[in-house]
Amino acid sequence: MMVSHETPSTTALFAARGSGEIIGADPQRPRASAAIRSADFAPDQGRWLDIVGDDALPRLLVVGTGAEGTDTTERWLAAGGHLVDAMRTLRIASVRLPGCDDLGGPDALQSLLTGALLHSYRLEQGRSDAVPGFQPERLVINSADMVHAEEAQRVSEAINRARAWVEQPANLLTPAVFADEAASALERHGVSVRVLGPAELEELGTGALLAVGRSSEHEPRMVIAEWRGDPAREGWDAAFVGKGLTFDAGGLNIKTRPIIEKMKFDMGGAASVLGAIELAASRKARTNIVVIVPMAENVIDGRSARPGDVVRSLAGLTVEIVNTDAEGRLVLADGITYAIENYAPAYVVDIATLTGMIAGVLHEEFAGLYASDAGLANALMRAGEVAGEPLWRMPLSASQDYLVDSAVADVSNFGAVGFLGVGGGSSTAGAKFLERFAHGTKWAHIDIAGTAWATRRTARSGPGATGFGVFLLDRWLAGLESGLGD
Repeated sequence: MMVSHETPSTTALFAARGSGEIIGADPQRPRASAAIRSADFAPDQGRWLDIVGDDALPRLLVVGTGAEGTDTTERWLAAGGHLVDAMRTLRIASVRLPGCDDLGGPDALQSLLTGALLHSYRLEQGRSDAVPGFQPERLVINSADMVHAEEAQRVSEAINRARAWVEQPANLLTPAVFADEAASALERHGVSVRVLGPAELEELGTGALLAVGRSSEHEPRMVIAEWRGDPAREGWDAAFVGKGLTFDAGGLNIKTRPIIEKMKFDMGGAASVLGAIELAASRKARTNIVVIVPMAENVIDGRSARPGDVVRSLAGLTVEIVNTDAEGRLVLADGITYAIENYAPAYVVDIATLTGMIAGVLHEEFAGLYASDAGLANALMRAGEVAGEPLWRMPLSASQDYLVDSAVADVSNFGAVGFLGVGGGSSTAGAKFLERFAHGTKWAHIDIAGTAWATRRTARSGPGATGFGVFLLDRWLAGLESGLGD
C-alpha cells in the first residue's frame, strides 16, 4: 500500500465511541452524523459504515475508533488496521484521510498510517496468486502531512521486513540467504556489514555456535553490522545480539508436533535487531551501535551434538550440552562474547525467542526482561511503553546461579531441575546462562518467545509474525541519544 496526495473517490472519516464525535473535515461531518443516527451505528473498534455519496459529495467510509480516553497510539494503530479491513471488504482502492489537525495532531495521523501499513502487510510465499483477494492500493493525505507519512513508511518498512523474515519457510531462508538479505537491506542505509562463514568461525573459536550448526547442510554464519552515527567518538554505545536460528528441530532432543513446524520463527530475535539498526540508520541516529547475529540451523545428522557433550565457547568457558534443544543460549553466548571482546560497548542487549516457558508466564502481551543493571532495565521498559511493546522485568539474582551449574564443565546449558520438573528449561535458567558471558558489562536479555508471533489480531498485526522488538530497541536508542538511557 502507498501513501500519496492524489485525489481519490472515497473519503474516510472516524467516529469515537462515547461522545459520538465525527473526526474529519467539516463538510463531511453533517452527512456522516445523520447516517450514523439513521443506521444506529456504534463506532466501536472493528466496525465501519459505508455511506454512498452523491455528485456533490464523495463516498464516505466511517471507521470506529473505540472508546475515548484509551491509549491514543494503540487506538489509532488499531483504527488504521480496521480501515484497511474495510477497504478490502468493500473493494475500495484508495481513500482520502482527514488532515493532521482534524485527527488531533501529528501523532494520531502517524499512528493511523503506521497501523494501516502494518496491517496491509502480506507475505508472498510462492502462491500462484501471491496475495489472494482484493488489496487496497493507497491512502491519500494532504501534501503538508507527507512528512508524517514518510515517518510511518520508514517505521513500517523495517518492521514488515522483520516480519517477512520470521515468516519465511526455513527452506527459503537458510543462514546464508538470511545473511545476504540482511546485508542487502542494511547497506543501502549506510550500515557496514560483514559476514563470517564456517571457516572464519572455526578459526575464531566459536565452538558453541558451531556445535549447534554443524549437523545441517546449511552452514552457520555470523553477521556483524555497524552503524557509526557519531564517528567523532571512538567508543560503541551499544551492541544488540539476536538469536538467528533459521530452523530449530531441537537436535537430538527433537521437538514434536505441534511446535516443530512453527520453528522457522526461531530467528525472531535476529530479525528484531536487524530491523532496529535499520531504523536507527534510516533516521541517522547519533549513536554508535553494532549488531551481532549468529545464524544456524539446529537439525539432526551423524555430526549432531549429543546430550552430555562438552564444547568450548568463544569466551573460553566450557559448556556441558545437557539438552540440544537449549541451543539458542549457545549461539547467543558466542555472539555476546564477540560483541564484548571486539567492541567493548557500554551496553549489551540480546533478544531471542529463547524459551517456551516465558510464554506460559507472560503469554503474548509482554516479553520477559532480565537485566544486570536497574538503569538499563528501566530505560528498556520505558522504551517498551512508548513503542507499545511492553516488557516485564523478571528476577535475576546470585541465588539462582545453581540453575546452570555443571559437574563436568564451567557451565551447563540446561542445569538443575527442581522437584516439580522446572529448572533447566526455564526462562530464568536461560538468562543465568547468558549472564555468565556478559563479563560485568551492563547487559539485558529480552525473551520474545511469546510476543514474536501473534495467535490473534493486535493493534499492530494480524495472526503471524509481529516484529516485536524492532521499534522498542529503536526507541531505547533514541532515549540513549538524549541521555535518558543511563
